[in-house]
Amino acid sequence: MKAARANPDHILRVMAIAFWLVILVVCVVAEVHTNAFIALFIGFGAAIALVLAFSGVAFALQAILWLIISGVSLAALRPFAVRNFHRHLGTDLSRPAKSALTNLKGMVEVTVGDENHPGRVKIQGESWKAVTDWMEPIPVGAAIVVRKSYGTTLWVEPN
Repeated sequence: MKAARANPDHILRVMAIAFWLVILVVCVVAEVHTNAFIALFIGFGAAIALVLAFSGVAFALQAILWLIISGVSLAALRPFAVRNFHRHLGTDLSRPAKSALTNLKGMVEVTVGDENHPGRVKIQGESWKAVTDWMEPIPVGAAIVVRKSYGTTLWVEPN
C-alpha cells in the first residue's frame, strides 16, 4: 500500500483559510472590546480574503486585496461609522450624569465634602459614597437629595 501524499496546493489553501479565519476572529473580538471601528474594517477585508481563499485565489493576491479593501473601507467608512455611533451614544460616560438615583432623598452617614473628601449617605437603606459641589461640607444627619452620579459615587446637596 502506498502512503497517501498530501497535495501541497490543498495544504496551502487550508492554511490560507485558517489564516484569514484567525484574522477575522481576532478583529471581531478586538472590535467588541474597543468600539474603535478599526478592527471592523480590517476584519471586513479579511472576510473578503477568506472568500477568495475558499475559491482558490493565490495567497499573494488575497493579501494585496485584503490590504486594499481594509484601507479603502477604513478611510471611506470609518468616519461615518464613528460619527453615527457617537451621535446615538447619548450620554458622555466620562462625566457625572442623571441616573435612577437622581432626586432620591437620604441622610448623611459620614460628612460629605468635595471629590477629595467624599463621605457616605444612606439612600433607601443602602450606603453610598457621596460628594458635593457645595462650598461647605454636609454634616452627619443632614437630609440630602441626589443630583447626579458617576459610577457608584453620588453627587448630593442638602435638601
